[in-house]
Amino acid sequence: MTPIGCATVVEPLTEEWVDALAAAVKDVTVPEGMGLVVEYRVDDGFSWHLVIGGGAVSVVAGTAESPEVAFCADRNTALALAGGTLDPLRAIIDGDLTIHGDPRALVTAKGLLEDIDKLFATVRPTSGAKDGPI
Repeated sequence: MTPIGCATVVEPLTEEWVDALAAAVKDVTVPEGMGLVVEYRVDDGFSWHLVIGGGAVSVVAGTAESPEVAFCADRNTALALAGGTLDPLRAIIDGDLTIHGDPRALVTAKGLLEDIDKLFATVRPTSGAKDGPI
């Protein structure tokens, strides 16, 4: 963690950062029957995943067993996405962020994913973050 003024910023793409994301969503409740696993992979080997199901949301370091969707990026792109300085759609269009699996699975959870992203924004070290999943 890095102290900045009165705040402490967690270094993105670390297990401590994943723990901070998990803490940010710990009180989120999920409608019955909704389930989704989204994995985020960085080409240097770091990965984490978001699990929506069982009435809750969790964020876990490491790979998921069977994610419906996985996003893959190089470290610089992943850091820009985590910091909110790069729009995810722009990264996809430019070929810097790739999607594996069925992105249609994200449509059902769109509203919940937007709410989760707002909570994730509280962990970001920058202001003016772009909307969209990390």
